[in-house]
Amino acid sequence: MTIDDRNIIWLDLFPFLTYQKKKKILELFSKGQDIKSSFLSNKYIREILTDDEISKMSNMLDNQILDRYIERFNSDNIIMITINDPKYPKLLLETASPPLCLYCKGNIQLLDTVSIAVVGTRRPSDYGIVTTKQFVKELVQNDVTIVSGLAVGIDTIAHKTALENQGKTIAVLAGGLYHIYPAVNQSLARKMIENNLILSENSPNISPTTYYFPIRNRIIAGLSSGVLIPEASEKSGSLHTAKYADDFNREVYAIPGKITSEMSKGTNMLIKELKAHITLSPDFILEALHIDKNNKNFNIQLDILDQSILNYIQTEKKTFQEIADFTHLPTSELNSVLLELEMNGLVTKLANNSYIKT
Repeated sequence: MTIDDRNIIWLDLFPFLTYQKKKKILELFSKGQDIKSSFLSNKYIREILTDDEISKMSNMLDNQILDRYIERFNSDNIIMITINDPKYPKLLLETASPPLCLYCKGNIQLLDTVSIAVVGTRRPSDYGIVTTKQFVKELVQNDVTIVSGLAVGIDTIAHKTALENQGKTIAVLAGGLYHIYPAVNQSLARKMIENNLILSENSPNISPTTYYFPIRNRIIAGLSSGVLIPEASEKSGSLHTAKYADDFNREVYAIPGKITSEMSKGTNMLIKELKAHITLSPDFILEALHIDKNNKNFNIQLDILDQSILNYIQTEKKTFQEIADFTHLPTSELNSVLLELEMNGLVTKLANNSYIKT
């Protein structure tokens, strides 16, 4: 690890240092110079930091302190990729404010794959759930990596759908890797570490705060070739991600929804104001990425019963009991039929034991 890398990791230990302050401090010192050794003697430091901030940083100038942090990160299999590292993702490097360091856990090779960000509302409707699952399933089946933020709602559905279909996915956290948020997704994060990837620009020991969430969204957009928003309200944080994507000259894909739906106001607004692509099918995204669609999983033979059930639930969700009344099938047999249709991606099971055609 170079001195320049160590300088970045040292600065990242202080949660009160904004990205802009870190950049300004780094610019005060020449390449290869240990910031800690000249920190107090640099007369320009006080133009950037308050006396209280200088005091806190002065208590951590000993190299042994930094060594202990780095040793702990290494022992916890945390990979540190600074902006000087050849492994730093090229797409992210092209953005206006690339993170100084990425703290990663899992498969860092995913940083070099073709990826699409999938973000949206934390309270998706049945429509949002179905479309997210449909799009993510088809994207990962065609070797597209899914990037999201591990939030509840669309983010969680995107990550889980990718895993369920043996696809690849990256979660970008707002806080450090020792503070997985939300807590309800800690088990999901642990599962992702096995073959996929979680990362943050914040040092692992830093807790997430409100400040970190919107700026985290620039990383989600920056890692991706485009951003897909299946469903979002008018004030959804995912709209910030879309704006970042637009600023970075990345494509924004929005799935239109009912004009009466609160959860579709954001996506419909993106189409109107940001000129986001009206996206009705995963094929549109695959074509934009110049990916030839893999059709091997889509030649499914349906019998008359399967087709009649699909026709029955095509326009609106139906409960298990409603489908049972329609088909007159015994419970065990209907369970088997619906499970097979679900495994083939033709129906989606919703809350309250309801089903809808995918």
